Amino acid sequence: MNKRQLYRTLLFLFLGASTAFFSFKSRPSARYRLDFFTKENQFYLCDSAFTGETGDPGFWTSSAYNDRMATAKDRDIVGISIESFGHVKAQLDILDAASREKDFKKYDHVVEAGVRISSGILEVLDYPDSKIQLKAIVTPGYYRIRVYSYDLANNDPEADEGTDHYKIELWPSHDFERKVMKQFVKE
Repeated sequence: MNKRQLYRTLLFLFLGASTAFFSFKSRPSARYRLDFFTKENQFYLCDSAFTGETGDPGFWTSSAYNDRMATAKDRDIVGISIESFGHVKAQLDILDAASREKDFKKYDHVVEAGVRISSGILEVLDYPDSKIQLKAIVTPGYYRIRVYSYDLANNDPEADEGTDHYKIELWPSHDFERKVMKQFVKE
């Protein structure tokens, strides 16, 4: 083993050990406030170099609408459904490890899925213009995204403003399956 290989091995071991040691943290490594306007009750979280097709019939399926989250075959873009027509009010937390939150009583809807961020640049895009609302640097890799939805009842889906707001968490994970943790049922 030459010096370069030894250096890489030691660096890899150190980074792996430090990640494991510090993964007990419950606070996010980064937190972003999202406050922007979109259209048609949706926005996107994606890799900056995404190739997934949001117009593909397999993206916003009836199941995706019901789950309030759409995923692309390329796994590099996720569509997030909101209750109000246009105003997105959310908090995005980048976590070092899986979310520990298991009590969903205070939320109306909770859904999660996987996303691939190969470029190391996570973007939040409005719809339909795909205007970048946030750019965040993350370690290139695979992530789990969980969206907690609050105050969905009594909103007019045609109105720009509503009382709905969202907490979004992102952490490293190879799990891509979309899973509803709590289903919102409109009365």
